[in-house]
Amino acid sequence: MTANNDRHEWVRAQLPLAAAGALSSAELSEVMQHSSRCESCRRELEAWGSYAKGLRELPQPVFPADLLARTQRRVLENREQALERRRNGLILGALAVFSWITNFGFWIVVRTLTGGTFELWGTNVVDAGPWLLVSTMLTWLTAGVAGVTLGSHRHTRRFQ
Repeated sequence: MTANNDRHEWVRAQLPLAAAGALSSAELSEVMQHSSRCESCRRELEAWGSYAKGLRELPQPVFPADLLARTQRRVLENREQALERRRNGLILGALAVFSWITNFGFWIVVRTLTGGTFELWGTNVVDAGPWLLVSTMLTWLTAGVAGVTLGSHRHTRRFQ
């Protein structure tokens, strides 16, 4: 009895697909055979059939003739923008590395020229700690300004 009940549930699940014409011929044949013997499945198949018929009678949407061309153009534009963002990220990364290298070199030069001592407001600014703190803040500030500048000019959407 369980196998028949499982098969009945399988057929019930296939009824909407059968009404829509989305089953293979073998599956459709099995659903139709079962529906001819099972009153509840036959009624449900008829209901699904009327739904499918009603849906087929609804007006179909008309797509603009240039929809494909506009979509392809938009995809290409988005791809170009993604490449530009990636390129900007690489440039910012390279500039950050360049900034650290330049800063380290400048620190060595200033430390050598001042003899390792340059007091400002009671702090030796050529010690590694204060120098690193100030240079890191300046690097982040510069990177932030560059990021805002690079990112602000391309974020307008164009609908055509």
